[in-house]
Amino acid sequence: MESVGELLRRTREAQGKTIEEVAKATRMSRVVLESLEDDRFSTLPAPVYVKGHIRTYARHLELDEEEIVQKYLRFTQQQEPDELDEWDAVEVEIHDRRRLAGRRWTWIVVVLVALAVVVVYAWRQGREIPPPEPVEMMETTHAEEQQRPDPVNVEGGAGSVADDTMIVWHKLELMAVARERTWISVSTDGEASDEVTLEAGERRAWEAEEMFELDVGSGGTVDLYLNGESLGTPGAGRRLVENVVINEGGIVPR
Repeated sequence: MESVGELLRRTREAQGKTIEEVAKATRMSRVVLESLEDDRFSTLPAPVYVKGHIRTYARHLELDEEEIVQKYLRFTQQQEPDELDEWDAVEVEIHDRRRLAGRRWTWIVVVLVALAVVVVYAWRQGREIPPPEPVEMMETTHAEEQQRPDPVNVEGGAGSVADDTMIVWHKLELMAVARERTWISVSTDGEASDEVTLEAGERRAWEAEEMFELDVGSGGTVDLYLNGESLGTPGAGRRLVENVVINEGGIVPR
């Protein structure tokens, strides 16, 4: 069966294109292109970047990107265990982290729901405190009037209970809006990783407690917004940008 590299090389040669021409058009290095055509994926960075390079190359050759990526995934799965490189172990670890992160968020939701029930119960208990019994009318001296304690404000007390138990959650929301078709990989708080391909005009949002880390196939074609505030683009032109860190202060300078 024809491999990924063989398909890419055959298509390029059929179109009469040289490696140098493809490198100039895709802004990919000659070393990366030759590694893809020779199926030497272990010499490239992590699989997430390999898939990004394959998509870029396939798009330039007007091939079906997803079909080529699936062929690549089938090829790597057919390798013998002792032939797998260190990046395969990294990909497995990322998958496990995603699964653990999903379980963690499930428990967080359960805790939040339970906490909300407690807050509502406390608020209702405060609202149901019976008013003080009416004081029998009697004549009092001026000194007794001054010594009488102020009446208890039941509604105010209930309101203070609700205020004291109110919990505010601070989250960061990152939104990416694509100007052109590109792929983007987002890691939230160093845990889960999400890789998507955005079409022109498409947008995607992520949430985190402290930070995001991005890799973008074409840095100058994606507009970023943090909690509704524009951050601009993570890079310039159609160049690959890696390890872009964003926290509550915006994009962290490298």
